[in-house]
Amino acid sequence: MLARAPRSAAEVAARLRRDRVPEESVAAAVADLAARGYLDDDALAARRAEELLLRRGWGPLRVRHELTGRGVADSVIERAIAAVLDDHRPIDLARRALRRKFPGRVDTAADRARAGRFLVRRGHPEDVVSALFEEED
Repeated sequence: MLARAPRSAAEVAARLRRDRVPEESVAAAVADLAARGYLDDDALAARRAEELLLRRGWGPLRVRHELTGRGVADSVIERAIAAVLDDHRPIDLARRALRRKFPGRVDTAADRARAGRFLVRRGHPEDVVSALFEEED
């Protein structure tokens, strides 16, 4: 399971439980894997946040949702997202995602509405999307 892709401790524990491994063995296995460096939620969250925010054009809200679904602790998620946002402003990330999807100018009200819906679906906060379109004027 770990050979295919990095997994969070919660994902590994859930898989072991699904395979009907006794609970005390699940806890021991997860602790052993973490001690050996095979499970590291901090590193997983940092890599995933960087990948999703910078390369896929996702916003912080969607990244937070994805990592929460993988069982990563909220504090770990916040640190991972904050580390990326230390070097990149949210409005710049939204602009980059917008330019990738809509390479030309977004001039008409219909184009702006469609582009805004796209950015919000990608997890960019509405205030960032609004600020981006105000800045574009």
